[in-house]
Amino acid sequence: MRRRTVIAGLPVALAGWPRAIRAQTQAHVVAFWPFAEGDAEGRTLADAFHAALRDQVHADQPVDDRWAGADRARTGLLATELVAAQPQVIFAYLSAQLSAVAALTKQIPIVFVGASNPVRFGYVESLQRPGGNITGFTLYEAPLGGKWVAALKEAVPSLRRVTLLSNASTEIRGENLYAEPFRSTAAALGIEPLVLKVETTAEIDPIIADLARQGDGGLIVAPGTFSEANGDRIVALTTSHKIPAVFAIRRFAYRGGLMSYGPDPVETVRRAAAYVGRILRGENPATLPVQAPTKFDFIVNLKTARSMGVDIASALLAQADEIVE
Repeated sequence: MRRRTVIAGLPVALAGWPRAIRAQTQAHVVAFWPFAEGDAEGRTLADAFHAALRDQVHADQPVDDRWAGADRARTGLLATELVAAQPQVIFAYLSAQLSAVAALTKQIPIVFVGASNPVRFGYVESLQRPGGNITGFTLYEAPLGGKWVAALKEAVPSLRRVTLLSNASTEIRGENLYAEPFRSTAAALGIEPLVLKVETTAEIDPIIADLARQGDGGLIVAPGTFSEANGDRIVALTTSHKIPAVFAIRRFAYRGGLMSYGPDPVETVRRAAAYVGRILRGENPATLPVQAPTKFDFIVNLKTARSMGVDIASALLAQADEIVE
């Protein structure tokens, strides 16, 4: 049995984009990534983007990849450099990369993946008609904060407290995007909620050690550049301390995290490449609607559950899209 949570995509509007890029056969595209150069996940996503863009535009379409990692200073520096180079289109993966380039240009078309609630952040005027030089694809939405709690409670009925690991890229004016549904769902399930903002890798160890000391606690790892960079460390610590954790980013369930619930980023990157191709062919980003993921996958690592002594009910396993054994 499989469950698919579907969010309908918005209709795609067509319009002309009267720029010089129409006449260019080898337009310059920059892809801005929150990974270190050589990172396996980053390379997988970059390869998917390159392949999809070649299918859309030209077999030899050049793409300049820029690798910022989780370093804020480097992200800002690279954003300045790539905007100064005046590419025809910028592709920005995740909020940190988008915010850095969006602050520097209102002319260069930008296609993003992963900026949650782009209207509230001020990147676009509306989802259906962005109205400026920015459009793209969201990965995560606020209600997921409640879904992560519910999945964790169903997996571990004895759960009494849960911590949402927050980071700057998931905040809007100082408040975590997922905090409200996270807290309300936790309260309804009789769980004590706590939102903790982390800025550095060094903060992770004491947070997880404290959860282990308290007992009966679980962890939800919100998505973002920080989580991308530190997910493997969090997996290792939660596994060694036997703390049940839910990850938004799916690959960490394959790497030993107990569960994940979220979209497939490879699919979304391919969809974004199609938008880049359309802009290169003359369409206007102002009229290309921001789209949500088409599905979310629930992944359970049964091997990790057994090592933690967590007996996941068959009813929950039946809802899983994938089970790692």
